[in-house]
Amino acid sequence: MKGIYLYGIVGFPPALTDEICGLGDAPVFLVSHGGLAALVGPSPLAPWPSDETHLTLHEAVVEKVMGSRPILPVRFNTLFRTGEAVIALLDKQSQSFRSALDRVAGKVELGLRVLWEAPRNAEALVDREAGEGGPGTEYLYRRLRDQRRQASRRAAGEQVAQKVQARFRSLAVENWMRRLATDRLLLSGAYLVERDRVDAFREGVAQAREEFSSLSFLLTGPWPPYHFVNGAHDETGDALGT
Repeated sequence: MKGIYLYGIVGFPPALTDEICGLGDAPVFLVSHGGLAALVGPSPLAPWPSDETHLTLHEAVVEKVMGSRPILPVRFNTLFRTGEAVIALLDKQSQSFRSALDRVAGKVELGLRVLWEAPRNAEALVDREAGEGGPGTEYLYRRLRDQRRQASRRAAGEQVAQKVQARFRSLAVENWMRRLATDRLLLSGAYLVERDRVDAFREGVAQAREEFSSLSFLLTGPWPPYHFVNGAHDETGDALGT
């Protein structure tokens, strides 16, 4: 049974000028309603495998359209039974989609990951001899030592992370950030950047590499604005499988 696969939401007009093929090598087209349009393609109603091949095809469609207009990407495997259901979505979420499109117009997302090694002096140790007071006391002090070590590492990491973040604040319109997600991952962030500021952001990363020589910086993108679409990923609650 055939259904409709949704890649993203855009403004309408104009119509697509380039031929685009998506999942299953099916043609991609627009379903328009009220000045908005859904970027869709025919698809089986069964979910596509969540592997690299199919995820890459989904992303390629979104990126192709992103080059010519703002787009709100939606999650992989967002499926509808009919075109009428897609139009109902555009009608129901019209206001939030328009607001999100205005928010990301002329902008792209850049991803930044920063790796670090905590300095040795960031490890807090308990000033007491191990084993004093018997096995139970030794266990408790070992736990306390580990807790203090983690707290000291986190405090040192937060201090470094704030300094790094300050370098990019003026280069982005908005940012989404996680700090110290793992012992090695100091920062994992997404930045909403004006298209004409992408090179300036890259230069900022190059300068940060020199300033923070003990850190490793990985910059990716430009990407569609996945982290800055006012929940457009979640505005498709009538879709199958969501």
